Amino acid sequence: MASYHTRSFSFPSNSHPVADHLNDQLCRLRSSQGASSSSMTNKLTGLKDLYKCVDEFLQLPQSQSQKGVDEVLDGFLRLIDICATSLDVLVQSKERLLDIQSVLQRRYNGGLNFTNEFSEYIKTRKIVKKVVKKCLKDIQEVAKINEANATESKLKDVQLVTVDALKSLLSYIGGSQKSNWSFSKLVHANKAQKETKSISAFDAIDSTVELSQLIKLESEIQVIEQDLEWLFRHLVKTRATLLNVVSN
Repeated sequence: MASYHTRSFSFPSNSHPVADHLNDQLCRLRSSQGASSSSMTNKLTGLKDLYKCVDEFLQLPQSQSQKGVDEVLDGFLRLIDICATSLDVLVQSKERLLDIQSVLQRRYNGGLNFTNEFSEYIKTRKIVKKVVKKCLKDIQEVAKINEANATESKLKDVQLVTVDALKSLLSYIGGSQKSNWSFSKLVHANKAQKETKSISAFDAIDSTVELSQLIKLESEIQVIEQDLEWLFRHLVKTRATLLNVVSN
């Protein structure tokens, strides 16, 4: 990664109303992310509110010099890459699910064979799980770097909260890493699997395929995809703004 040690920055601490607002948003997000009842869409919506505060925070005048700008900039760059990959695997999964949904709708009317579509879905899910596993390892590195650095920074706190949300998202998309697929299992899953409350929506589809589940999951993915696109754009914007602050 590039180094920016020749330039440094600092922003007002808790003495400014904007910083206070950012603190409140960080506390609210930490609380909601720790709650098992918080949905994936709620967590991503919380990030929207957080990054709106970050926009205001970056407009504050700089004060005395502060080290660690390179870690902050590199952290945002890693998050941008991970967010882009998350969006990519989400879209891949959605496309395969739409294929299956289309075939199921036609099958109910005409008895079509849909083995090929399920084979493609299984292939895609295996690829997605491998990518997700790597992303989870990469995102943990962002957390370790921020936690290991002693420099206090609101922006590092923002990154850590973003890391937690993206980890939850990747786990949601990847589902169980121990899935053992077969065509018959997908079509004829046992009742106990259907009634398991703790599994994710993707795990439910990986276990058994029902049209109603597919329609529900497609709706969830649509909202998450829009939120992820927003987050990606704002991560890019935040890093660009920060680079501009450092350069001036």
